[in-house]
Formats: sequence, C-alpha cells, structure tokens
Amino acid sequence: MRWLRFAALAFALAFGTGCFVLDELDAGMEIMESHTPADKKKPKTENAKAGPEAEKPPTYQQAVSSWFGNAKTLSKSPGEDEGDDPVVSCRHAGKTLFTKRSACLARGGEAG
Repeated sequence: MRWLRFAALAFALAFGTGCFVLDELDAGMEIMESHTPADKKKPKTENAKAGPEAEKPPTYQQAVSSWFGNAKTLSKSPGEDEGDDPVVSCRHAGKTLFTKRSACLARGGEAG
C-alpha cells in the first residue's frame, strides 16, 4: 500500500508541475516582448517581412561568380621566390615531411 501512495505522489509531481512551468515561461515571454523596442521585434509571419524593401538572396550563379571574383591564393606560384624561408624536406621522427625550413627546425628535424 505504501508503494501505491509513492506512485501516486510521483505521478502528481511529474505531470502537475509541468503546466505551471510552461505557464510561467509564456508569461515571461509576454513581459519580454512588451519591453522590446518596436524596431527590434521580429515579424510574426514570413509575409510581414516580404515587403518591397526586402532583399532577395543571391542566386547560386551570382554567389559563385562573386566568390571567384574575390578569391585569392594563399600560396606562391612554383616559380616565385620563397625568400629566406623555403620549403624543404624535413626528416623528423623517422618521417620525411615537406615544410618550411623554420618549421622543420622548430620541430627538431633535419632540414634537407
């Protein structure tokens, strides 16, 4: 009989408090919306923001062409001067890596 009381109490606590919590969250959202400035409020529907001043997103072709227009390479061409820090073969821990000379020496490898 004692387990029945415990089960009834657990059932009441599990399902009775959930509505209270949701009601408090809804009330808090209403208070927050009442204190939000009008220019910061989000439109309620998608149709509200589809006015004449709404921007259309770029098409796939426009996005790709703009990316290629701004694309830059981070590495140098094969014939360009590497300066004081050329790419070398580096023996380190039984492996051969190809890194900049300074990075090889910083790792404790042998620049070749």
